[in-house]
Amino acid sequence: MRKLLIICLLLFLPVAGITAETGQGNLPSMIQKKVASTINVRQETQKKEDEWATEKAKLKSRYRSLRTDLKYLTQVRERTEMMLHAKKEEIVDIDRMIKESARIREELQSYLETVVSQLEEWIKNDLTFLPKERKDRIVSIKETLARQDTPLAEKYRRVMEALQIETEYGRTVEVYQKTIELEGKPRLVDILRVGRLSLFCRTPDGKLAGSFDQRNQKWVVLPSKYRREINKAADIAGRRRIIELTRLPIGRITVQ
Repeated sequence: MRKLLIICLLLFLPVAGITAETGQGNLPSMIQKKVASTINVRQETQKKEDEWATEKAKLKSRYRSLRTDLKYLTQVRERTEMMLHAKKEEIVDIDRMIKESARIREELQSYLETVVSQLEEWIKNDLTFLPKERKDRIVSIKETLARQDTPLAEKYRRVMEALQIETEYGRTVEVYQKTIELEGKPRLVDILRVGRLSLFCRTPDGKLAGSFDQRNQKWVVLPSKYRREINKAADIAGRRRIIELTRLPIGRITVQ
C-alpha cells in the first residue's frame, strides 16, 4: 500500500508540472517518458534492495557461523587449557618420580656393592671349597655392578643369585677331586663337602682320610678310626652307595 502511494505521487507531480509548462499537445508523450523513468528508478531501487537483502542474509549466516565457531573454539581452548594443566601436573609427577628413582638407584647400587663386599669377606673366612668358582663369581658380579649400561634389575638379580648359591652350599653335600697338600706333599684326593660344616678328604684308594683345619687353614690326616665313615659318606655323596646314616667327626677334631 505504501509503495503504491509513492508511485502515484511520483506520477502525479511530474504530470502536473508538464501540463503547466507544455500544454496539452505533448502531454501523453511526456507522461510515458516520466512513467518509464520512474519505473526504471523503481526497478533499480528494487534490484539494490534485493541485492542488499541477499547480502544481508549472507552476512547473517556468516555471523551465525562465526558465533558457532567462536563457541566451539572457546570450548576447545578451555579443554586445551585443562589438558595443559593436567600435563604440567603430570610432568611434575614424572620429574619427582625420576628424581626418586635416581635416589633409589644410588642407594640400591651402594647397597648391592656393600652386600658383595660382605659376601667376598665371608667367602674368605668360610671353608675353603670351590675357591676359583666362588672367586670368579664375585669378580664377575663386581664387573657387572661397575657397568653403567647394565640395568639395575640385572645387577640386583646377579647379587641375589650369588647369595642363593652360597646359601645352597649350606644345604648340600658334594664330592669332587682336587690336588691338595697332605702330609707335606701334593696328593690327588676326593674332597667331601658337608654343607658349610666340614671338609673331608680321602685318597682314591680309601686308605687315607683327612679334614680341613679351618683355624690353621691346612689339611690334616685323621686317625684311621674315622676312615670308614668318611669313605661311606663320600660314596653316598657320589651316588655310589645307597643313603644311610653316617657318623662323621664334625667340629674340632683332636689329632694325636
